[in-house]
Amino acid sequence: MVHGIGGVGLFVGNKTRLAGQPEARRNTALKLVATGLALAASVQSGLLGAKIASHADEGGKGVTEPSAAASSTLAFAQNQERILQRVTPALTGLLIVLGAQQGEQQRPAAGLLRSFGRR
Repeated sequence: MVHGIGGVGLFVGNKTRLAGQPEARRNTALKLVATGLALAASVQSGLLGAKIASHADEGGKGVTEPSAAASSTLAFAQNQERILQRVTPALTGLLIVLGAQQGEQQRPAAGLLRSFGRR
């Protein structure tokens, strides 16, 4: 929730820049989608963790590896959890890259041109 409130504040504070920079608008929209997906993946992972815990008596080779005796419910939850263990960090990495890209988009264009020897 705090992340969302901060995001709205940043959006409002940068509305003029976003209006004039289509790249920044695309980046912001992509960050919004990635944040929503990361939130959904985290919630789903928590729900799956609860389901896996409720079937702990069935055993398993690991948290995400069902045993041969595992029910289909447990095996399905463990397989989904294994996928989410890769999706959530990937989405987080994407958000880091997009944040860095937005930081670069805020640099004045004149400063970038000078760094390449143009005036």
